[in-house]
Amino acid sequence: MLKDVREAASARKKAAGRMALALALLAVLAGAAIAYLPSVVQHYSIGRQPLPEYERAGLSPATGEIDKEAGTVLLAQNEGRELYLDARTLNLKVVDAQSGATWNSLYEDGKSGDAEKSPLLIRFLGKDSALYEWDAYKYAIQNGRYTLNRIDGGVQIVLDFFESESYRLQEYLPQKISIEHYEKLFLEKLEQEVSQGKLTEAQAKKHEESLSIAYQRDEDNGLYFFKFSGLPPLSLVKDLIQFSKAVGYTTEMLLADSQQYGISVTIAQPARFVVTMEAKLDRGDLVVRVPSYSIEGDNDFYTIQNISVLPAFGLVSAEKAEDGQIVVPDGAGALFQINTFNGKFPEYERPLYDNTYYNTLYELPEYPETLSMPVFGLYATDLRGRSQGHLGIVEKGAELGYVKVQLGTKDASAGGSLYNKVYSSFDSTQYSRVKVFGPYSDNEARFLADTGLIPVDYTVRYKLFAGKADYYDLARTYRQHLIDTYGLKPAYSTEPKLFLDVIGTVTLEKRRLGVPYTEPYSMTTYSQLLDIVKDLQDVNAVVNYKGVFNGGMDNTIGNKAELVGANGSRKELEALRKQVESGNGSLFLHADLMRVADTSGGFWPKSNALYGYDGKPVEIRKYNYAFGNFDPDSRGRYLLHPLRLSDTVDKFLKDSQAYPNLSLGDMGSTYYASYNPREIVDPVISRGIVEENLKKLSARKKLILENPAIDRIGYAAYASDISRESSGYATMYSSIPFRQLVMNGLTEYTTLDVNLAADRSDYFLLQAFELGSLPKFTISAENVDVLKNSEYSDYFSMQYAVLADEIKAVYAEYSEGLAAIGSKEIVGHRMLADNVFETTYASGASVIVNYNKFPVAAAGSNLDALGYVIQPTP
Repeated sequence: MLKDVREAASARKKAAGRMALALALLAVLAGAAIAYLPSVVQHYSIGRQPLPEYERAGLSPATGEIDKEAGTVLLAQNEGRELYLDARTLNLKVVDAQSGATWNSLYEDGKSGDAEKSPLLIRFLGKDSALYEWDAYKYAIQNGRYTLNRIDGGVQIVLDFFESESYRLQEYLPQKISIEHYEKLFLEKLEQEVSQGKLTEAQAKKHEESLSIAYQRDEDNGLYFFKFSGLPPLSLVKDLIQFSKAVGYTTEMLLADSQQYGISVTIAQPARFVVTMEAKLDRGDLVVRVPSYSIEGDNDFYTIQNISVLPAFGLVSAEKAEDGQIVVPDGAGALFQINTFNGKFPEYERPLYDNTYYNTLYELPEYPETLSMPVFGLYATDLRGRSQGHLGIVEKGAELGYVKVQLGTKDASAGGSLYNKVYSSFDSTQYSRVKVFGPYSDNEARFLADTGLIPVDYTVRYKLFAGKADYYDLARTYRQHLIDTYGLKPAYSTEPKLFLDVIGTVTLEKRRLGVPYTEPYSMTTYSQLLDIVKDLQDVNAVVNYKGVFNGGMDNTIGNKAELVGANGSRKELEALRKQVESGNGSLFLHADLMRVADTSGGFWPKSNALYGYDGKPVEIRKYNYAFGNFDPDSRGRYLLHPLRLSDTVDKFLKDSQAYPNLSLGDMGSTYYASYNPREIVDPVISRGIVEENLKKLSARKKLILENPAIDRIGYAAYASDISRESSGYATMYSSIPFRQLVMNGLTEYTTLDVNLAADRSDYFLLQAFELGSLPKFTISAENVDVLKNSEYSDYFSMQYAVLADEIKAVYAEYSEGLAAIGSKEIVGHRMLADNVFETTYASGASVIVNYNKFPVAAAGSNLDALGYVIQPTP
């Protein structure tokens, strides 16, 4: 009995001890939670702004109507130019009064097709996921379905596109048809038409071939079935429709054959769209505007998806010119030679600002470079020696735009046409055909996701050149346009500088007893970077320190500016800042305010991330180049929802007052939109949100923007990672530094990394001397071996101890060359030979660079492979 009492007392004592331990642990956890709560609350409270509305310019007020039989009408004249309209064809013609040069929006030479006679081409999307394309000539102009209104300085053209004939194949032929009817109504009927002389043998054979491509025999069920699961090629559709008419296969026959197999047939209401285009002469430029919100349609089944603007403007016929080039903003810029059509690569079409990013998110990028400038151009000299050209600038709506090039050929027997063209189009509706079972599923079942009509005033300004011009003239003209539009003030520093990206804290995966966990690891602490800066005391360095805020390179939400402890103390950071600035350098701290890698700080993807077309938060991973898809083992990263950006930026600004210099890795170039079907934030609205926040940031911080779009360089003290290459599309003639020529004096900018490229350091020195760009290195204090098999395995050969001598040598040669040139203001640039360019500077000095990996002789100079010659001021 006593033993039982003692055991019970002992048990109560142990239980009390366990209870006390539990209470103590709860107290500790509660204290930790209370201590952590303010940080968590700060992260969780990501404010959300209301969805902004697009500010519509509206249609210009009409001052009168122009009769369709009025002939050629003078619309406006200014700056020595005159704008005319042919009321019958709708050709817009600009005449330069002094030179007599003319530019036409349409082209008619007896050989041109409907596209060359159309001021607009429209593409529209059906709810059946099919796309259709119409030209204005066939579907509006030739039937007189348009209205012309005078407006101040120009004309308002209202085009009434109407479907006179359907191209929906399901309205002509059945999905299933009995073998008996197939042979009787199709094959036997064909034979009758031939015997009666209504069809030739060749026509009948072509129809039989089309049928054999489209239908497959099913003996077990006694029928033929249409074997395309989706829409067949348009050429086949047209052939089959023509066949159905030739054999007299009526709608009643179609309904009866379909009913036999329980298939319902819908005869859609004809499509119709009313599209308004305005054209004005403004300061001698032709300005064309298409307000998407003014589009009207009679059929909810269809939505206008894309509109091409003046596809024939300033085109050059291969029969009338042999010398000319087309300029596109691919990467740094690229040229096409006219009359070089290649049937394997019939046309070049690329989105501006990578605006198809969310549609092609899960695919490897097709091109290595994006288009970061909304411009295109063409210049040529005709067979009589007369030269002229034009530069198209997309002033509004570029975030929805495309640039398209079609090259001409004198011999069209292998395809192609006579005409060399470059023009723009825009998506009035963005869409994606989303795989139902995931982007990498073998099941091809898809659903259509679209934005609906996006309100935008798509505007293209055409700068006109009434004499000989080249890419340099176009670049300088666009540069001046940016200066005038954004109030930029050119400045040219002759001070040599070296740009350093410094890698701070990364997140590495480790294991303890086989259990994985992550740990912050500083590749370069404050004190280590201080030693590097001291070693580079003779170098004027711009230091961009990455991995310093909110968890480092794998950052949490950026609505605070919390320094990463792994890099060191605030005192060490302040010592580093003072050392950098004592040598006339600058220290920038890097932040990603739109990207989130670590969601532990209260970032909820479902409510805080932007959405893709699949209706889910977009999670971006590294591409596996071996398999061509996202690497499932890589870390997912999210993009902040556009409506959460302003609050995040405001809080970051409040918390980062001690840091005047900021580097942004995302806000300069990220294409931004959210496609949640419950609330679409379109790219036009999203761009406005980004611009508003860049204004706030640049007003209070000195900014570095990584590879920024051209309309954002006004916010940047430095633009980093500017490529000198284009995508090298098959029919391109040469890369040109169009982008750098535009940026000259508008901001300082860097090359890509000297040490992370396959090219020698000489390649980057050539860019510095040719274009005034800053050489750039990415460095760390620690050995990169720790990054193997991590998210950061792309960083190689960056340990400063190994690179120090090369960095100093590049800076010394760059400083010496810049001193010999004496200026960064470019006043001339030309191509001397393939990959050989000459730059003339305001100082009078000139530089010839050879990007070839073999010696060349040019302009009286012998240049080594990747060599240069500086000819100083006379």
